Amino acid sequence: VLERTMALASVICAAACGALLHGARVHRGVMSGPSRRAHALMGEHIVVTDGTNSFYESRTLFQLLHDFGSFEAITASSTSVADAKKMLLSRQARYSGLVDVLKFSEDALGDVLQGASTWLIVNANEAALASQIAAAKAAGVKRIFVHVSAEGPDTMLSDAKALQTALEGSGAEFTVMRARVVKESSSASLILAGIDEPGLEEVPKEDTYRFITEALTLPEANGRLFSICPNEDDSQFREMRRAGCNRREEAQALLAGVISKTAKVTAETSAAAVAAAEAAKVPEVSPEEREAELKALLEKARVKGIENQKRIAEENAEKARIRAERQEKIKEPAPKGGSDEPKAGGKDKDGSSGDDSPPPPTTTDPKGGGDGGDKPPEPPLALA
Repeated sequence: VLERTMALASVICAAACGALLHGARVHRGVMSGPSRRAHALMGEHIVVTDGTNSFYESRTLFQLLHDFGSFEAITASSTSVADAKKMLLSRQARYSGLVDVLKFSEDALGDVLQGASTWLIVNANEAALASQIAAAKAAGVKRIFVHVSAEGPDTMLSDAKALQTALEGSGAEFTVMRARVVKESSSASLILAGIDEPGLEEVPKEDTYRFITEALTLPEANGRLFSICPNEDDSQFREMRRAGCNRREEAQALLAGVISKTAKVTAETSAAAVAAAEAAKVPEVSPEEREAELKALLEKARVKGIENQKRIAEENAEKARIRAERQEKIKEPAPKGGSDEPKAGGKDKDGSSGDDSPPPPTTTDPKGGGDGGDKPPEPPLALA
């Protein structure tokens, strides 16, 4: 019986652990599910290319596009499907459901962009952008996002004006962003700068790719060329996060120009001005009014103390009454004639004596040898 019980307990524990793991995987897979499913009905399809022809440095971007984007299909376009799968098919991709929407292609870019609504190129190669933009225009792409980074062939654009002209001629909404990415996971406060900003400082990769994920669907990013860099003054970002703002709202504020380098000075100046204005509004109080106010407060405190004392006394009286009732119940005698009382004659219902003491020892004749002596009496039925 013990072995069967232990086996049954093992089966139950295994089933419970399996259910928990399945629930955790489903939860991770649908963390942003409602938003993604609502947009997925529109059939949004994004094609991602990398100017280095390898997704080793940009593999984090695909997971963010799945977790926080709104795309029904994500296609990784490169010259080698085998290499792309090695870079992107990870355990996290399987557990989160990315593999269900992720596709691979090594066809020409013009063929891959057919039916796609968005084209995202990271680590762009400026020399190949003109022909790629023409292919996107022929395929009818509605949104183009160009990311220039030091990890790609070009650290910065040599002719940003020509690139802007080509993008405007494509008829698609476009954004060009330049960022110097560094492999760090720590979150940083960001600030926008010009597309040709010299001496661009490094930005954590996850922050860069998360900003791209949000900017892809923000109208504030359309038709703009800019760089992102870390901001030494993180007071505005900290205040927004304390207020419960999410990353999308932070990106909107960044694109709208709400966040600036002089935010701390401006905030301190504004706070000082508000404090001065409030102090000017407060009227002066005379000593007589102040004394009357103190007397009113003391009287209020005295009345409150009397009410508290009365309430405590009532609670104590109620507790004493309950204790007295319990004591009375304890003092009541036990009922007579119960079923446990033995019957007359000292016998129980089964015929045995009510005394639990053992029977007296039997005496035998030591000389009888067992032949002429009396036989020892059999023990009572109850003891047997």
